Amino acid sequence: MNILTSQLPSGGYGYNFSNVSVSPMTFLQITKYLENVPGTDDKLARYMFDLRNLVEEDRNILDLYIMDADFLIFYKKLITVSSDTTFQVTIECPECGHKISTGISMNKDIHFKAVEKETMGGANIVFGNGHRYNTVIPTVREFFRTLDRYIRFKKIEDIRLIKTISLIQGEYPNQIEDDVLQAKHSDITMLLALYELYFDRVEPIEVHCPECEKEKNPEERRGIAVSVDTL
Repeated sequence: MNILTSQLPSGGYGYNFSNVSVSPMTFLQITKYLENVPGTDDKLARYMFDLRNLVEEDRNILDLYIMDADFLIFYKKLITVSSDTTFQVTIECPECGHKISTGISMNKDIHFKAVEKETMGGANIVFGNGHRYNTVIPTVREFFRTLDRYIRFKKIEDIRLIKTISLIQGEYPNQIEDDVLQAKHSDITMLLALYELYFDRVEPIEVHCPECEKEKNPEERRGIAVSVDTL
């Protein structure tokens, strides 16, 4: 099926194509996927496998921003298991440990944060040590180059760190890596803000725990914010 790029987290900013193809997997494809996908202990290889799985269907996905491709990984799995884009999840309440079973609807519960052209155009950043850089949102094609290096050398295995590094453009990749890994104080705040701005584009889903709310008045009840990444 075709997905309009204007419906993706980036809003389709800067693309020279209007849609990409993402289809549910058949039973045969699911079987092959489960046979070949790397284990959960190798998150980097698993993430790259999921990206390549998207690209096999539509080469234009190589030129999508990573923020959009991340959503499509989730979306492809969703339409594979659900014909009406709804699904059941079980979430553990962080307060009491109660298992909450709830339904999630793509149309009702999944909302993207508003994006502005100024945001998509990147920014200039300065670290506390005086190093200055430009930020550019990586496409899947560009991110593959960064990700492949870390998969081969296993120097860093945290996907969030690698994504953050991939945002920053400069002539000295090792210096950029060191600046990110050794960040302190206000630099950490800046990097977290950049990650949220360019990668956390889906609003958290609010879920309520029936056990915690039994003895509370409506105005005292507080929802649990659940990230799509954890579903």
